[in-house]
Amino acid sequence: MADFNQLLEEDFNAPQLRQGAVVLGKLVQIDESGIFVDIGTKREGILPLDQVLPQDLPRLQVGDTIKVKVMRKADGVYMLSKKAVDYDQAWNQLQAKYKDREQLDIVLAGPAKNGYLARAFGIIEGFVHRSNFEDEPEVGGTYKAYILDFDRRNHKLVFTRRQILREHQAQRLQEEFDRFQPGMVVEGVVESITPYGAFVKISDNITGLLHISELAWRQVKRPSEIVKKGDKIMVKVLDVEPEEKKVSLSLKATQPDPLLSLLPGEEMTGTVETLADFGIFVRLPSGITGLAHASELSYAHFEHPSELFKKGQKVKVKLLKVDVEQRRISLSVKACEQDPWVGVHEKYQVGQEVGGTITRLLNNGMVVRIDDFFEGFVPIGEIAIEHIEHPKKKHRIGETITTRIINIDKQRRRIRLSRKALLMEDSGDKPVMEIAQPVDISPTAGPVTLGDLVDTTVIKVEEEE
Repeated sequence: MADFNQLLEEDFNAPQLRQGAVVLGKLVQIDESGIFVDIGTKREGILPLDQVLPQDLPRLQVGDTIKVKVMRKADGVYMLSKKAVDYDQAWNQLQAKYKDREQLDIVLAGPAKNGYLARAFGIIEGFVHRSNFEDEPEVGGTYKAYILDFDRRNHKLVFTRRQILREHQAQRLQEEFDRFQPGMVVEGVVESITPYGAFVKISDNITGLLHISELAWRQVKRPSEIVKKGDKIMVKVLDVEPEEKKVSLSLKATQPDPLLSLLPGEEMTGTVETLADFGIFVRLPSGITGLAHASELSYAHFEHPSELFKKGQKVKVKLLKVDVEQRRISLSVKACEQDPWVGVHEKYQVGQEVGGTITRLLNNGMVVRIDDFFEGFVPIGEIAIEHIEHPKKKHRIGETITTRIINIDKQRRRIRLSRKALLMEDSGDKPVMEIAQPVDISPTAGPVTLGDLVDTTVIKVEEEE
């Protein structure tokens, strides 16, 4: 009776464990029926084999100390679970990762609708969408991820790898940008064409801009004149801006500069491209365009270049100047023509009577156009027999008059005329001619100006008189 009472007292005084408590236990026995664990109670607790994670079971040995959770008490024996402890610990770790937005490893367990099942910490299953992988992932493979959605109560867990993909893409993009340096010539494919240029793909993730100004050395109105979508072309890298994700390219930089092959003085045939008040733009055989200023268009008199040329007309020009730095070409049309002053004495002589049209009335005289190439100047003292204050007292612009040549200065490219000489002849007087001997010189290509036409020394004397 005493032994029974003693056992009853020991059982009554033995520590009681509440359901759900987590305690340390020492493995006493492992067999097919389960695992017996010393948890400090009178009787050993039982840990069923299905309450141990499959991957942990082979590693357990008698004498090991492990954490277990009290699930219930049956017939005086505590039923334990190691798996429950591992689940709680895993959920706690997941909650911390979610709160701190930290990465974790997930293992793909198998396919699911629109994605894959994945395990975290080897025990908690969640879902990851297929769009989180660039390529087809491997089931059983381990991948880095973040937690997108976490609901412990409802056991809902969703993983995401989008930020990781962006980081990988940014890293690869930076590595690709590091491959390209200004001055490199690379092959690319024209992806698209815009009014301001073309976009050329030069690597898997980099597309550069080929601006319309960099398509050719000549002026380009439409990029489609030079390139088409899908064309493979060699381009030169002008600038790389990794932070802005920009690459500037040039097609013309891979080709010889046609300006470097042009030599001042050479003559060639071009096409009139544009007419302007100040001259004409001529496209040369190389495709580049130069300007022939109005003063270099013709020895003949004209008001506007359109009187001499039309768009698309073929014209022979001479290169006057090539400015590579400013990208300017100066041309001359009249330099390819015969200078009329070379044969002026064959056409006109001193004393010859010529007709013409008044083009300008000045304080000291008037200008008369005597043909398409030559103008003469009539000093105010040679306009009338009597003294006049201004040519407009006697004449008007556009009036046709007859004059006599009193001087031809080939060297200075001047012709002096007299209206008074004819008037005196009509009245019976004989004027004294100012005879100048012809001077043979090399012709110049400059325009005929008022200063060229007026002998200022003679005019000054006449004005003082």
